[in-house]
Amino acid sequence: MNLKNNQWIKKLGGIAMSFVVLCTSCTPSLAATGSPDTSVERSLTIHKYRMEDMSHSTTEGTGQQTDVVPADAIPLPGIPFKVTKMQDADHTKVDTTWNIQTVTTGADGAVTIHGNNSLPMGVYKVEEQTNPAIAIKADPCLVSVPLTNPTGDGWIYNVHVFPKNKIKPGPEIDKFVTELENKHDTADISESVKWIIETTLPDDVATCKDYTVTDTIDTRLDYVPGSLKVYRVDTEKNRVLMTPDCYTVTEPNTANSRTLTVQLTAIGKQTAAKSLPNKEDRSATLNLEFNTLVNKNAEGSLGQPIPNGATIHYTNNLDIVFEPQSVKDKPEVHTGGVNLLKVDSEDNTVKLQGAKFKVYRNEADAKKNINAVKDPANNSIDWEVTTDANGIAHFWGLAYGQKGQDAYYGDSTNYWVVETQSPVDTSGKPYNLLKYPVKVTVNSNSHNDANKIVIENIKHYDLPYTGGVGNMTPLYIGAVLILLAGGATVILLRRHQQEKKR
Repeated sequence: MNLKNNQWIKKLGGIAMSFVVLCTSCTPSLAATGSPDTSVERSLTIHKYRMEDMSHSTTEGTGQQTDVVPADAIPLPGIPFKVTKMQDADHTKVDTTWNIQTVTTGADGAVTIHGNNSLPMGVYKVEEQTNPAIAIKADPCLVSVPLTNPTGDGWIYNVHVFPKNKIKPGPEIDKFVTELENKHDTADISESVKWIIETTLPDDVATCKDYTVTDTIDTRLDYVPGSLKVYRVDTEKNRVLMTPDCYTVTEPNTANSRTLTVQLTAIGKQTAAKSLPNKEDRSATLNLEFNTLVNKNAEGSLGQPIPNGATIHYTNNLDIVFEPQSVKDKPEVHTGGVNLLKVDSEDNTVKLQGAKFKVYRNEADAKKNINAVKDPANNSIDWEVTTDANGIAHFWGLAYGQKGQDAYYGDSTNYWVVETQSPVDTSGKPYNLLKYPVKVTVNSNSHNDANKIVIENIKHYDLPYTGGVGNMTPLYIGAVLILLAGGATVILLRRHQQEKKR
């Protein structure tokens, strides 16, 4: 072997050994017994794998098909490689007599170039092409075809290389209530509540195969039809409203188990990608916003959280189906209530039926009888409740606490109750209406029977009867005395006149 060939072998050996970490079958073409048989058909097969932990790839490749692949390595289809023939005399220069080929791995993660006419003997550079789903692509490697066997005494005519790397993770998901980063809020029954699902945008979102978000709505919440809006958000938090052709929506109903489904269309994927690129410490996102109403079912869980989560389903552009990711810390909304017990002020064992009440958010409105809390069943009228045969009435479904406070530890909220209709006693006479609003406090426990608010009613006052005999006696006596006095005066005058005539 002449000096030129020795130098070429040294250079090739150094390059090949430097690549062995990621492309484990690229080994130097060392001298073997005898020259290669040019009549034997040659081939170069690229086997592409993905691995979660690259530290498992520690075995140097030999160029043989029998090379051991780590157990956690998974074949990766759809990855393009550029194969370039290099000059025999200088492997840093391209052999322009051979057309560069771009090949793509198939369903088994492999692709082969074969046939002596298609694959002349020589050194080839194998370069993985960029794909946004790949975290870090394999380094380029040089491969000799044919390749010296591991014992150095023969040739491998069907050369196999096994480049491996990691793919980028799928999207992440989180969810908030009312506003971003908020996990707790409170609401009246039938009040609208905004939910915000936030999902990250992978680098390959424009070409991904599926990007779908599902949200199964809690039975204590009712989805507001037509309320969905989708925004794309870049890493600087700039929000852009996406048009309806960017996604398909299946609204919750009984047939689909109350599941909201939002799936990006081809247009939507490309539109979402306009918010890329991602940055090292933060990602572009989608914000899916919609509203629900707290419904009557919430009466069965007053003072408790009504949580709502969501799930992201993702298939990247390599047809890799990711495990669905769900919201870990679900946001919640909560509502409370208060019970009223109406009794006789003189005898609290007497429960009063038929008393009516309205509820107000502040004392000033209560005193003026304005801005009462609206009826959950009809938002155009005031919420008014009536005590039953046991003297009980309740306002169930009142917000308490503040945004950001959870159901169990949220602060209390004060309301003012006004009696609008007094009850009647056993004789049909009405009790006196309350003169002033009654302050009640709503919290996570105020709806419990043990915490009911006792409100006393004073019986009517016995005012004088109009024209009644008993109460008019002094007047009658006075009238009689006046008449008697007048009669006596007349008699005396007559006597006096008669005496003058005599």
